Amino acid sequence: MATERLVDRHRMSDTHIRDLDVYYDKGGMNYFDYSTKPKGIYFSSTVYEQPIGSAWKTLKIGTGSQQPGVGYILVVPLTRYRPKALREVRERVKTHAAEIHALCAVGDTAAMEKLRAILTGSEVAAAPEAATA
Repeated sequence: MATERLVDRHRMSDTHIRDLDVYYDKGGMNYFDYSTKPKGIYFSSTVYEQPIGSAWKTLKIGTGSQQPGVGYILVVPLTRYRPKALREVRERVKTHAAEIHALCAVGDTAAMEKLRAILTGSEVAAAPEAATA
């Protein structure tokens, strides 16, 4: 069941990188706020500081306006693992990676609602090729 979490990586600047991950989590204790994390398929956006040519990556931690669009979202709640659900979410993220990076950069409520709609498949965003045609 071990699969690659990383779906897309985008260099935002000479020193910052954003990773988009999709993964299955069996749930349990969330050690950041001690709440119970439900079982399911999650999407996460993480920002790292890594200068071009450097082998070192430093995780950038912040909340709200300090780091907009950083965190995780429960996309598909599950009672047991379903590989098809994981594949579907991964494909949506691959297909709309550029738009997802842009939404994460904005990070406001409207952008996060649109991001959730793309991840769940309730809103089909324009494919990157269709937007340039």
